[in-house]
Amino acid sequence: MQTDELFRNGAQQVADHHGADGNATYVYQFDNHPTQDPGRLGAAHCVELPFLFGTFDSYPYSPMVGTRSDIERALGRSFATAVFAFVATGSASDWLPYVPAATARIRHFG
Repeated sequence: MQTDELFRNGAQQVADHHGADGNATYVYQFDNHPTQDPGRLGAAHCVELPFLFGTFDSYPYSPMVGTRSDIERALGRSFATAVFAFVATGSASDWLPYVPAATARIRHFG
């Protein structure tokens, strides 16, 4: 709830305003959380960064990242491919532009 309040809600308001003006807007939500989550962190803020940059080995004991199996590494490749395609072209072929208040247009990873 704190993450939603501090980060998600404000980011979605920015996306709503940007999209309402007719600008192509892309929103993602990184939902992956570790299988073993004793602190019940869930999908913590910035946890997508090791997935994006492939730097799992830099966080060997991080409870936020959890284990680094082939599944997590494949998710990282998929996520990085989509983000890098967006950065290079301004859009992603399988990522629909966000429409204000249409949560179905949020691309989920994880």
